[in-house]
This record gives sequence, structure tokens and C-alpha cells, in this order.
Amino acid sequence: MNLLDLGKPPLHFTLIDPDKQDEGEAAVIAGGAQDFGSDAIMVGGSTAHGQTVSDTVFRIKRECSLPVILFPSGASGVCTQADYLFFMMLMNSQSPRFLVGEQVKAAPFLRDSGVEPISMGYIVVSTSENPTKVEQVGRVDRILPGEVDKALAYALCAQYFGLSCVYLEAGSGASRPVPYEMIKAVKTQVNLPLIVGGGVRDVSSARGVLEAGADVLVTGTIAEENLGRLSEIVSAVKR
Repeated sequence: MNLLDLGKPPLHFTLIDPDKQDEGEAAVIAGGAQDFGSDAIMVGGSTAHGQTVSDTVFRIKRECSLPVILFPSGASGVCTQADYLFFMMLMNSQSPRFLVGEQVKAAPFLRDSGVEPISMGYIVVSTSENPTKVEQVGRVDRILPGEVDKALAYALCAQYFGLSCVYLEAGSGASRPVPYEMIKAVKTQVNLPLIVGGGVRDVSSARGVLEAGADVLVTGTIAEENLGRLSEIVSAVKR
């Protein structure tokens, strides 16, 4: 599947981490996101797995008609209730587990699940002074804000591997978004749909990310904290 089959860019995806609230609260967030004009719901997190993920997706699907895309940290984050799954390689991980190990575990289940995979090159950018949870769990080769060429090299690698999209991620709770210069460099030199997320907490940063070239903006923490702010950001994307 081509990611942009979900709509014409720019798109907005709302990320819900099952470990941050119960399934009822997750469904409320998803329903609000749909009302605001978000294009899809992503479900996953660095530590979310098993029945918690399954229950959350089931409840969201009852309350919301948007496509649900699994965003798992590993094979235990896969369930049959979702529509799609980001089958991703954490490009700058230093652990074989996140390059291919978890993917090998998940592949047979995915084959039989009916959930459609979307291959992704996932690149974590270190915009916070202290490593975010995804940096720690994923054992990443840190890409600092000024290392544009390093991020670009990983993104080009994803393209040459034949993956279908690239995700530049600052991480949940990041203090700043991915640098606009980095987004622009990847967008202009890599011929894949570009997703950007992490550290976007207001309309100004959302617009900056979009103007730099993101095809899809992902917001997660702000959806958990303030649905009004989420509404403002989705409106900015759709404007």
C-alpha cells in the first residue's frame, strides 16, 4: 500500500499510546481526532504490547471510523483488529532486534492477520538534551539537530532498501520538533512520502514542519494532554 492512498497531503495522524490511558479514554481521543479532521489513528508506544494494544484498538474501532494503523515497538504490539501496520525498520538502531529481529517474529502473524503492512524507514532524531524513551529502548545511533547529512543518509538508505515511506521522529515528549532544515533536506532528496512527528505542541511548529515538506504530521502527547490544542493543530494542517 502507498501511504498517500489515505488522502492528499498534508495529512494528520493522531498517535495514541495504549500505556498512557485506558481504552475508554483512548476512544474519546480518537473520536475527537476524527471530529477535528485527523486522517488516521496510530496506536503504539515504546512499551505498549499484548492485550493492552488489542483492547485499545478494539475500543477505538467501535467509536471511530478512521483507519487504525499499528505503530508497534515489536512483535508483541501486533493485533488483528487494526487496518494497517507500519512494518518498520528503526534505521539508526544499533540493535539487530529493531533492524530485523522483531520483524521476523511478527511476519508469520502478519501474513495470517489480514492487517495490511506499510513498510517504513523509521529514523529517530535527538532533539532533546536527555534521550527520549524511544532512543533508550531502540538503542539508537543519536542524530543531533545539526547532523542533517547523517539523517539524510539514513533516509536514502530506506529508499534504496525499497521501503515505502520515511518517518523522522523526535520521540514522545520531545522538547523540540525535528529541525526544519533536516525535514527539507530529506524531502528534496528522497523520493518517498515523508512523515514527521514528535515535539509538535502548537500551531507554529506544526506549520513549520509542513512548510519544510512533511507529507504527514503526527501528534501524540498533545492529544493526550489537551484536545483543544489538537483541534488547533489539525485545523492548521488542513488549512
